[in-house]
Amino acid sequence: MQSLQLSLVTASGLLLASKPESADDTQQILATSLISAIITFAKEVHRQELQSISYHDKNISFAEVHDFIFIMETKVEETFFSDRQLAQILEQIQLSASPMLEGRDETLISEGEAELILEHVLHNIFNLPLFFSKNPLRESEPFVFSLIHFDETDTEIIESVGKKEETIETLNMIIQHRLTYDFDKKLTGMLLFVPQKKTSELVIIEKAEMRTNVGILKFKPDLDHTVFRLFPLIEEKLRILTDQDYNFEMLDILDIIQNMEDPGNHFTHTDVEELSLAFLSTAIPRQISDVLYSVISGRKVLLAGDKLTVKLAIDTLSMFNQHLAVKVQSWITIQEDAISALTELDTSLCGMNIGTFNQLDLSKAEYKDLMKINLLEGTVKGQQQSEYFFGLFEKSVNEDITKTAIKIFNELRKLVSMSYIITSFSLYSKEQAEPLFGNLFEHSGFPSSFVDKAIELAIKRNPLLLKLI
Repeated sequence: MQSLQLSLVTASGLLLASKPESADDTQQILATSLISAIITFAKEVHRQELQSISYHDKNISFAEVHDFIFIMETKVEETFFSDRQLAQILEQIQLSASPMLEGRDETLISEGEAELILEHVLHNIFNLPLFFSKNPLRESEPFVFSLIHFDETDTEIIESVGKKEETIETLNMIIQHRLTYDFDKKLTGMLLFVPQKKTSELVIIEKAEMRTNVGILKFKPDLDHTVFRLFPLIEEKLRILTDQDYNFEMLDILDIIQNMEDPGNHFTHTDVEELSLAFLSTAIPRQISDVLYSVISGRKVLLAGDKLTVKLAIDTLSMFNQHLAVKVQSWITIQEDAISALTELDTSLCGMNIGTFNQLDLSKAEYKDLMKINLLEGTVKGQQQSEYFFGLFEKSVNEDITKTAIKIFNELRKLVSMSYIITSFSLYSKEQAEPLFGNLFEHSGFPSSFVDKAIELAIKRNPLLLKLI
């Protein structure tokens, strides 16, 4: 993670709390008071909002929320944010803190409450894609075990790296669901939330006749959304290793995964000011809800039209898959290239010209779940609808696009959180899991389409759930 310090200050310059806490409280109080005075001076004398300044070896940025100021400090030699990234961070601070500070009297906020507010805001900041470190999985803790099978009901767990007690729920799950016999691939990966430990795990299973090797990367909750987004890339890496008939020990495989780079996603490389929800509402007026379901759930979406409109549509739709790491083929003109792109596991947005689109035989079984969009005719062929996100889409058509992108990301985080909860159902038997699924639809407070997407995303990351539905 990139290092930063966040402070909550009253409009009069009183420091309420800082996270992480400063080693020198007196210096911190003086610094925040000075910064507050500079902000007030800029507003009253120069009639302008001051967003950031440089102070000694630090970059300091500000976000005003009601009668309070958030001060974010980063070290010059450690962290650099582009103008767009900085705008996203400050917008996220305002969105996170505003409900908690609206109408509040600064004299009635205790230090403890101020610290809780900062923790909440920091959690949301660190879940922005732009904050992920280059190799985020290095922060995970590796475990390796070997399972020896004497028969289908008698399995012994042999310790290799790490204490068995720390991952016993996962090991019992593997034995309970007979994963040692059911998986076809040599290397299989899955994600799992373990409620008892309040941690998440990336589990890699390697089949080898009477022995099954299990690799586990245990990570803290602040990495949940990162690993969720990177999972398609992890799957691809495991597939490549299997195809290459690798000769690695499980600990080596875990090391390869831990050193994978985070490439971000397509949205992190777009210019927000060039996106347009209004264009989508005009180009696909009747079935945008169907399109959103497919994009958000990670299904393949094919767009056909002219190059400019296809690119605009793909870039704008990428706001709705900020929680996924996928390859995007923005423009294809050759039939063979189109077929290749559509068969890739990790391609979810693919654009092409009408001529290439018309050459494809999209009636084949492998294209059954493909969302097909003809931007020239304004037609969409899809199946399920996303009522929840369509409502958000309609409310946001004419709003500021940067603010909208962050709002969408926050809603996607809720979807990811629900998906993680669902992965934990694999720890139970089918009889135990059935009421858990029922409670999701009955008591979650979200429409069924939201829950459906969460289940679909969870299954893609934990195939054991197919045994329980």
